[in-house]
Amino acid sequence: MDDQRLDSWPANLAVAALTGLTTAYLPVHRWSPAARWTVHGGMGLATGAATAYVVSRPAQPADAGDAPAERPGPRTVAAIGVVLAVVVAGVSRGGEGADAWIERGLVRRGVRRPRAWMGVGAAGVSLAMSFAERGQAARKSAAAPAPPVA
Repeated sequence: MDDQRLDSWPANLAVAALTGLTTAYLPVHRWSPAARWTVHGGMGLATGAATAYVVSRPAQPADAGDAPAERPGPRTVAAIGVVLAVVVAGVSRGGEGADAWIERGLVRRGVRRPRAWMGVGAAGVSLAMSFAERGQAARKSAAAPAPPVA
């Protein structure tokens, strides 16, 4: 897939809309404990496995010639995968707690349809992040020296 399409405003708007809808309609803290921990554990497991896979197969540098790429040992790969799995599962659980805390706070303040407002806020944060990333990329490309003309 072309990276340009993934870094376009239509893609950013689609991600923001999906983020907002997911936030508004999927309050994970209302699910059963088994379902919640399946989500958190699944996210951690997927992250740990993907990280271990990538770390165990480093890219071959273009200028390395025939030299073999260095690979970390299996214990190192496993340790990195497990640590990231635990961190992601913990952050996922923390996000669930923050979501419930925000919703309770909005309800206490008498906000009607708090999940809808949370979805609007999540979509706004997503768009703000896209805008910030584009600004940072523009500053980097403006600061980069121009390639020499042959």
